[in-house]
Amino acid sequence: MVVTVPNLLTLLRLCSVPFLITALIYKRVGLAIAIFIFASVTDVLDGYIARRYHQRSYLGTLLDPLADKVLLDGAFITMALMRYSPPWLAVTVVSRDLLLVGGVVLAAVFFGGVVEVRPTVLGKATTFFQVVTVFATLLVHRLNLSTDHFLGVLEVATFLVTLASGLDYIYRGIKALSEEF
Repeated sequence: MVVTVPNLLTLLRLCSVPFLITALIYKRVGLAIAIFIFASVTDVLDGYIARRYHQRSYLGTLLDPLADKVLLDGAFITMALMRYSPPWLAVTVVSRDLLLVGGVVLAAVFFGGVVEVRPTVLGKATTFFQVVTVFATLLVHRLNLSTDHFLGVLEVATFLVTLASGLDYIYRGIKALSEEF
């Protein structure tokens, strides 16, 4: 197996998660923002490099969404525990991701092997909203801004897009399984 630059960037993103969570727990929000920005930049770079330099790999198709989920789920859970964001949002984000991973595992069992998972427009929108929500939440807490209304609207929008994406993936999974059997 050849290790590609995009896969190394994805692994860096995965490795940054414990540092992000630790920074949040110790209320080093400025450091948490820096780590989150670093992780977000590696996400953009790994995709760009993989496409531009033809370094796409099967490992990358597994690692990249896993790194996104670990990063965002870790951030939402920790922010909820630190009372930076509402627990219902963390529950929604994590539940959707567990549902997706569970669906992929079930599909692999039913299809007997490798399952190709392609991101959808709603899935990409969900990631975008979640990244913006994490960043905005951290920034508001770092700068001690009173923008509860703005964050509230952003949290509801993130909830709705995350819910819609989860339902879309469920629909697509059921449809794929019913066509197979």
